[in-house]
Amino acid sequence: MGWLKWTVRLGGTALGATALIGLLHMPVARTLLARIGGCPFAGATPQEVERAQDRAFQVLRGSSPARHRPAMGFALETTTRKEIERWTRAHGLSCESSQGDTLVTCERVPAGALIPGATGRFDQLAFGFRLADHRLVNVSSLTIGLEPGAAAGLLTSAASRLEAALGAPANKRLPPADWDAQGPAYVAYRYSDYLAEVSAMNLPGRGVALREQYLSMREETGKQSTN
Repeated sequence: MGWLKWTVRLGGTALGATALIGLLHMPVARTLLARIGGCPFAGATPQEVERAQDRAFQVLRGSSPARHRPAMGFALETTTRKEIERWTRAHGLSCESSQGDTLVTCERVPAGALIPGATGRFDQLAFGFRLADHRLVNVSSLTIGLEPGAAAGLLTSAASRLEAALGAPANKRLPPADWDAQGPAYVAYRYSDYLAEVSAMNLPGRGVALREQYLSMREETGKQSTN
């Protein structure tokens, strides 16, 4: 299956570029990469990945800055890698570092560690750091194997939290009450310095996948590390 078809299935041009990079490069989705010919960044250095992703994200950049930049409770461009490491240890999480220490990926993360009172868990939670100073520039999560109703409820809740903080989104396709996961559902915010996306899509044989991504996109520092 071509990259363009994956982009369409992930919800259109506003959603596809970052969701595609993020979803397909989390370890749980490596089998999907194998089916479509492998990772296009295989063998690239962290510097090359950062430059390539920076170019890709330019097409999604909005025209005005965000008044807030929520990122699942973390502070973009402020939180350091060492602070994330302390947080993961405090919660007893199983995590691994890769891409020249610019990516930390944790598995089976209790949702309550990020959202007070929440139940369930994230299959994977990833933190991307800027190469220059190892400051946090990307927070993303992935949960797979969900029933359509559960995925719709989680997406709607996340969309409500974002709307309370940011107002109306740039793009949205929220799931209706009878959503059967045959089409993608998503909400996306695009600013000059920030991107937020929550999406749900059906993975054949794996159930519905729910993904959240929160990304710093400031011009002077907008180089991301998410591969």
